[in-house]
Amino acid sequence: MRLRLLRGDISRAKAGAIITSANDALIGNENPLYWRFTSRKNVDGAVREAAGPGLRAACLALPEVEAAPYADEEPRDISRWAETAKRGASATLRCAPGAAVATRAFGLEADWCVHAVAPDSEFGYEGHYQGMPGIRGEEVRARSRPPLARLRGSYESALDICREVGASSVAVPALGAGVKGWRPAISAAILVDALCRKRASLPADVDVFLGSDDAWVAFGKSFRLLLGAADEVEDDPKGPVAWRFDDDDARLPYDAAADTTVDLSLIPDLRPRPRRKNAGYAG
Repeated sequence: MRLRLLRGDISRAKAGAIITSANDALIGNENPLYWRFTSRKNVDGAVREAAGPGLRAACLALPEVEAAPYADEEPRDISRWAETAKRGASATLRCAPGAAVATRAFGLEADWCVHAVAPDSEFGYEGHYQGMPGIRGEEVRARSRPPLARLRGSYESALDICREVGASSVAVPALGAGVKGWRPAISAAILVDALCRKRASLPADVDVFLGSDDAWVAFGKSFRLLLGAADEVEDDPKGPVAWRFDDDDARLPYDAAADTTVDLSLIPDLRPRPRRKNAGYAG
């Protein structure tokens, strides 16, 4: 497997499958009430624009599903957010957070588009459950933990689907590191963890497309910390950086028998941040 970091627009990627960071209704930026979509600048918006109307129709044709809660998660009170944002088409759950689903890629230069739904971060009170002091959310915030399992699940589910459809090359963004509020360094570490768990069935080429300088720097630091020095480095500081792995490469430290994965405690950004003063809230 070759794992590459690229600074660029994933909607222009050429691959067997392009993974997009979708919302759970699979409607892209069509909900004007959702405050995070006011700028309409995100990975899923770019992918949908490049793919054309056929992708939207294919997503809306998918059946409604029910979300299965993770056993180790506390229930969240998101009623105000749901009442404000989850209306109309966005109220239909077509793909639960932590999962992924595939459609044809239509106008994209790929065979498949895989819609992966990352959870909102809730980390460092940056997710939409944070509430406001003295108003709501204090108890929820006190016991909130970042849903790392669901973020890993979104990467793993997407990689599984890429294998099922026979994609030999995959383009993937920094899942969750946009409107979902995850720090890029955390998304990078979880991606490495997912690659370790799926190492026996990965596509030959996995290209990670990063749309901002901050994400580029954060992913590079996390990958070097967890995987060591890159095997291919361009003279251009923003040129592609690549790691190559054999089946038994020790740099992917996953032992299926022991069920061990990468040491995520190595990532400094996994430490909680204090809540920002007057940070506001979603919904």
